[in-house]
Amino acid sequence: MFMKKHFPIIFLVVGLLLISCSPLQASDKAAWTIKWNSNGSLDEGVIIPNQNVVVNDQEWETSRSGNQMILSRHIKDWQAYRQLGDSLPFEVAQRDFLVLKIASLTVKQEANPGSLFEQLTRHSDANLNIEVSGVIRNSNADVKQDNVAVWNLGTSRSSPLKLDTVIFDGIYLSITFFIFCFIIIFIIYLNRIRRVNRLIAEEYSLERAALEFAQGENDNQEEE
Repeated sequence: MFMKKHFPIIFLVVGLLLISCSPLQASDKAAWTIKWNSNGSLDEGVIIPNQNVVVNDQEWETSRSGNQMILSRHIKDWQAYRQLGDSLPFEVAQRDFLVLKIASLTVKQEANPGSLFEQLTRHSDANLNIEVSGVIRNSNADVKQDNVAVWNLGTSRSSPLKLDTVIFDGIYLSITFFIFCFIIIFIIYLNRIRRVNRLIAEEYSLERAALEFAQGENDNQEEE
């Protein structure tokens, strides 16, 4: 029960540790990571090495790994995220379609004084990593790798951070795929039924029966 309840947070912490050891993120760098899920929820985490950073523990699940402080939390959606005090200064423009969302995310550099984000922007070795459950169409990120965009907060202070993405809704996409497959199978089934009916009609039609009867009569007369 405990593992099921806290699995998203545990998964995020493991992911943060992997990112911190990857080529995109050296182990001595601070990293703020957001995973934007297909259902609109967010898995957020921050890795803070030995730095003089003040953290509001009430808004985060906190843990430590060696000399690193690890913060993590799960948020329902961007609207709920906006209510948090210690969060990214962002704007989201989003258009929802049946199986996908087209969204633009802008992170402003004018953070609230004393906030965690504002503190991290003072460090030239702090990164912001955003992962989306879809495709990144456009971004001014320093590094783009598959569906992950990475900005260096220390060198990106002069302009907002921008990300345009297409996010696929897994539930509606699965339903649409199921309906599409069902229609294809149904069409194939109907075609086979029609083919069988046509063969039956040709094999056992009255015209064919009459022709075979007449042929039988002719054969009998020839034998006589």
